Amino acid sequence: MAAATETQPSLFKMWAGKLPVPLAFVSLLVVLMLPLEGLSSYGQIVLAVLVMAVILWVTEALAYPVSAFLIAGVLALLLGLIPNSETGQVLGTSKALGLAMKGFATSGIVMISGALVMAAAMQATELDKRIALGILSRVQPNATAVLAGCLLIGVVLAFLVPSPTGRTAVQVPILAGVVAALGLSEKSKMAAVLVIGAAQVSTLWNVGVMTATVHNVVGLELMAEHSGYSISWSQWLIYAAPWSAVMTLILFFILRRELSGFELPASRVASLNTELKPWTVKQKKMAVYSGLLLLLWITEGRLHHISVSASILLMSICLMMPGMGVFNGWKDVEHRIHWGVLIMFGVSISLGLQLVSTGAAAWVADFCFSGLDLQMVSLLMLVLLMTAFTTVMHLGFASALSLTVAILPVFLAFADTLPEPLAQNGISLVLLQLFAVSFGMILPVNSPQNMVAFSTDTFSVRTFVRIGLMLTVATLVTFALFSVSWWQWTGLLQG
Repeated sequence: MAAATETQPSLFKMWAGKLPVPLAFVSLLVVLMLPLEGLSSYGQIVLAVLVMAVILWVTEALAYPVSAFLIAGVLALLLGLIPNSETGQVLGTSKALGLAMKGFATSGIVMISGALVMAAAMQATELDKRIALGILSRVQPNATAVLAGCLLIGVVLAFLVPSPTGRTAVQVPILAGVVAALGLSEKSKMAAVLVIGAAQVSTLWNVGVMTATVHNVVGLELMAEHSGYSISWSQWLIYAAPWSAVMTLILFFILRRELSGFELPASRVASLNTELKPWTVKQKKMAVYSGLLLLLWITEGRLHHISVSASILLMSICLMMPGMGVFNGWKDVEHRIHWGVLIMFGVSISLGLQLVSTGAAAWVADFCFSGLDLQMVSLLMLVLLMTAFTTVMHLGFASALSLTVAILPVFLAFADTLPEPLAQNGISLVLLQLFAVSFGMILPVNSPQNMVAFSTDTFSVRTFVRIGLMLTVATLVTFALFSVSWWQWTGLLQG
């Protein structure tokens, strides 16, 4: 009897894990058969594939690269074999496959490839760890200063490591070493605060720096395809970095409040001031390349016209070249890069582009927002409504990329329907929602960096949620304040 009882949970988990896949296909068929007025057959196909994709993404029933292949295959078959309701012609699977893979021919996928190489180079040279340890070794020996130093690590790495998951993964072992050096338990209040802070500051600076996360690139690709919109790295920094800086201060005070009454052991504080190992040749090369790359990004449009995608591609080539680079041959590059990420991003971009081009995004925008009296809504209220909608939607997504693909095309279509004077802010409102896509701060499952932090087992879900809720409320408040101040002063919004 005991043996039978023990097998029941495993059987339940096994079947529960398989259910989302058939559910995704059933949902696909249901949407295909619905009488959706005003939507073309191709638009309905793309919408049905999106519904299938969202179920797979939210449940994580399949690995993201596997789901990406499935999405591309289903999209190519349906677009290729079902006649277009507008022309009556069959597209054919060859042309449909080109549409399903269109994302791989964009500048965004080039930047993502370069970003993966840059992240791998940081890992290979351990320059990111050197920066982190260098900051911590110079902070004052008290809990507040150590907390501030750890948050500063996240800010600095946001400019150098184009992955919030990578930044958090770099910090976690360093923070574990700090906790151990201080003689604290891995489940101590200090350990919990430092690890949660590492994940949350990575999330906040996804907003502040265009290249801090690649879903920003995917969002900009969709905006460019829809309306030709583009923005330089430095202009993004001007718009978003002050908000991230303010939110980092708020995060600091929230976390310091969690440490109320906590004191570090006086006998252990000196252990943080350790001597760093000498610089290696590869670390020096990586530092020079990183500095040059930042310089290219900052001066884009002023001293040159080399785009962010082109500059990161050129730099990644230099990093891989024999003699010039920092890798020990191609095999050293190959095993450090998660190639499935490229597949996921390429197919996601394709799906987003098709949502826009087939009119599916416009149809969903009309369905969701048709009851909103836009003549009576102020700019501030619209920013809050859209941002709250994006934040709530993020509760169901474990990936900011999947959320970007799901809702940004809808917001682009919605922006086209705005009346004057709101219409002049249409594309800017979409950009703000691209910022807000990063707001996965409430649950550990809302982002990969949160899950990396949670895997350390240093804090409870309740602690993370409490801090995340306070931080999320602060994001909405600061978004409102910046909408009537900084973003109007810098010309992003027209009041």
